[in-house]
Amino acid sequence: MKKSLWIVFLMFLWSVSPAAAVQLKVGDKAPDFRLKDPLGKEYTMNSPELKGRVVYFNYADPGSKDMNKHVDDALKQDPGLDRKKSYAGFGIANMKASLLPNFAIAKIVKNKQQETGAVILLDDNYIILNNWGLTNKVSNVVVLDKNRICRYIYKGKLSPAEMTRLIQIIKEYQVK
Repeated sequence: MKKSLWIVFLMFLWSVSPAAAVQLKVGDKAPDFRLKDPLGKEYTMNSPELKGRVVYFNYADPGSKDMNKHVDDALKQDPGLDRKKSYAGFGIANMKASLLPNFAIAKIVKNKQQETGAVILLDDNYIILNNWGLTNKVSNVVVLDKNRICRYIYKGKLSPAEMTRLIQIIKEYQVK
């Protein structure tokens, strides 16, 4: 009986964490964060890789990591994005949304990061989910301008029309 109550209590705590989220909306300044990649390098909004750039984030749990792969691929291939000076793309892995242990997810992410060269940050405590009001169990796409103002947010799989809109917004704000 005690074991059952304990399990119910833990499940309740797990489900309550994301509910305390603040909702980031287009036009809002995004709260800062402090996350590490699987190699241990720490990133914040003031990191050189983000500062002064339009930043695309794909925030997903391991089960939805490929939901917007078509968007990631389109962004990688678009010649109109200035990756050297004014644009950067990041993945953020929601570590807490998986039954896999963190070390296993971190190893998978580390291998993917080394294989692709993509920077993938590890959110092991719903930091971004709560601070930005994102949704669990889907891919969340967020674009911040050079001043950290949210210019685009989408929860779920982007249609071709939404993907075109996203890319146009990134191009618009990388020259502003």
